[in-house]
Amino acid sequence: MKPLFALALSLACAAAQASPQPLPVDSQWNGQTHAQRAAAWWQWAVAQPAHLDPLRDTTGAHCAQGQQGDLFFLAGGYGSSHIQRTCDVPAGKHLFFPVINMVFWRARPDMPLSCEQVRQGAALNNDTALELFVELDGQPLENPAQYRVATQDCFDLYARLPAGAPKRFGNPAATDGYWILLPPLPAGTHNLKFGGRYNRPGAAYGKTVQDIEYRLQVR
Repeated sequence: MKPLFALALSLACAAAQASPQPLPVDSQWNGQTHAQRAAAWWQWAVAQPAHLDPLRDTTGAHCAQGQQGDLFFLAGGYGSSHIQRTCDVPAGKHLFFPVINMVFWRARPDMPLSCEQVRQGAALNNDTALELFVELDGQPLENPAQYRVATQDCFDLYARLPAGAPKRFGNPAATDGYWILLPPLPAGTHNLKFGGRYNRPGAAYGKTVQDIEYRLQVR
């Protein structure tokens, strides 16, 4: 029985080692940087109808809402969130999601906020981030803090609102946080967990805690 046990252990180790690893934050994929994808993620999130808001989805029923192209966005939650979702993901899609992040923007034309100022606002809580974690199929990602991304070029938060939607002002906007881009997962069921917390008492969202879990069905 020992050879069979050793073979099973070897195969299990090989499977763990074969888990897709995130792309480096300084890499480009499909013509975009991580920072550009982070901006696109927020534009996707705020463009969905309120009843289909991916960040307020507590089950994963709306995870396909607004998805397009070769990239599939996964949502966290607004503020402190503990959420478990089940989501069908088409095979061959890269996954992009925030471990924890902030967005900051000029919400009215008369607000005297420059791009640099909104960038600084988005960064403050992330300077205090603690206990970051990403786990795929039971395998923890080493040092999630290395995946911090901040937009250098500001963007219009509401650029993707559908035609006919009430106009909202969100320019300039900036996002800052810890973002993961995973290559396509093999077909089948996968368990993904991610989150962390901020430690900036007295600040807006300064004590946010994120704890998100996805059961992903890739097919």
